[in-house]
Amino acid sequence: MKDISRRSRSIRAFTLIELLVVIAIIAILAAILFPVFAQAREKARQIVCASNQKQLGMAMMMYAQNYSERLPLAAYPVGPSAFVTWHELLDPYTRNRQIWHCSTSSVRKTDASGKETTHFGYNVRYLTSIAPDFSNASNHVAVSLAAIGSPSETVALTDAKASVSNSWCGDDGKFLLPPSGVDSDCWGRPNYIHNGGANVQWLDSHVKWHKHGQFYVGQNPIDRVFDLE
Repeated sequence: MKDISRRSRSIRAFTLIELLVVIAIIAILAAILFPVFAQAREKARQIVCASNQKQLGMAMMMYAQNYSERLPLAAYPVGPSAFVTWHELLDPYTRNRQIWHCSTSSVRKTDASGKETTHFGYNVRYLTSIAPDFSNASNHVAVSLAAIGSPSETVALTDAKASVSNSWCGDDGKFLLPPSGVDSDCWGRPNYIHNGGANVQWLDSHVKWHKHGQFYVGQNPIDRVFDLE
């Protein structure tokens, strides 16, 4: 019993200073590791979103095979004042509307009318003949694959959001403006949501992460990776 008593008395508790040092070390480690964990988590989301774009890009090619080698229209009339838009035209080839969205995006999943939309923008100003005011929506055409000079250097899709705040169409950017385009309701710009960059689907079906200045600004000519050359 005496030995046990002596051992118990020899066990010393941490002092306040020692506890504060331990807490400080933990806080420093957390400050270092939490951003790393956040970046790793966002990288995983980026990969999932890139996969979604990849599937949409493959659906575009399948659509083209069924429609005389022409890419999807920006929108297709299904009634006097009703249209299905490009991502809906691709739905029969994917049967998975979850790929329309990216979990990182803060853009709503529905447009201003409550219709399900997409978080990706389609290069419709160059890949279709849709007018800036959509006045020819019922009779515009899409370009043929043969008209595209360099598919590996032509943007098809990218993460997108509305080009103007409080757009009456909603906050999505499914109709993507080229760099030369003027901000307008119902038109979108790239959305740099993945660690300061955006996933870009090119017309040869490869997807790559790019920063703002790598594909959208600083090009010569200004729309170099959006036009058909």
